[in-house]
Amino acid sequence: MDELVRRWAHGWCLCRGLAAAQDHETALEVTLDLPGRTRELFALTDRTDVIDDLAIEITKATEPTWLTVTTQHPDATAAVLEQAGLEVFAERCLLMSIDLNLHAEAATPAQYRVETSSDGPLERTRILDAQGNIAARGMAAIVGQDAVMHDIQTDPAHRRLGLGSVVMATLSSRARQRGAATGLLMATPEGGYLYTRSSWLTEATMLTAISGTDRPRSRRPAAG
Repeated sequence: MDELVRRWAHGWCLCRGLAAAQDHETALEVTLDLPGRTRELFALTDRTDVIDDLAIEITKATEPTWLTVTTQHPDATAAVLEQAGLEVFAERCLLMSIDLNLHAEAATPAQYRVETSSDGPLERTRILDAQGNIAARGMAAIVGQDAVMHDIQTDPAHRRLGLGSVVMATLSSRARQRGAATGLLMATPEGGYLYTRSSWLTEATMLTAISGTDRPRSRRPAAG
């Protein structure tokens, strides 16, 4: 699981325009410099001793620091985080993957058009309505044979039309053209349900916790 987290984090940092994560053997450290979220540590194992050590670091940090643990045992891991004195976000995100060759296709509704662009390792897709407004969008970072999807969003006024599926299918096609074979993403529970319908597989649950003294919010932003 640690290698999968490293691969996902590499692309996630590229999508967000962040410096590469620092690898500290048991966790990746990412600097975000956001209000209430200066740093985030991504644990590379869900071992209790490692979580305990990281929890101490989070508690002693002088700036707001989040801890995300990727695990296939979410209930037990959440209990360990809480016993270590951290507050766990109620929302449980998912680390998902797909063989891009198996990604479902999606037809664009007649009243919309798709725009794509490339910027170095990044691929972007936008779906515009008849007035030229952005109805849905998303991006992916191409890292070797991985395509890390990020910021998949549909405007509330254009939901339930399959536009998110069009964005994902378009990004997957563009990624395959650039030599990628595997898709990776962090999904909200709602997004995970939709992605499963397009053949994405859940690899693990991603739990995020903070020190009880920080409490910036009850959930992670939709874009990760």
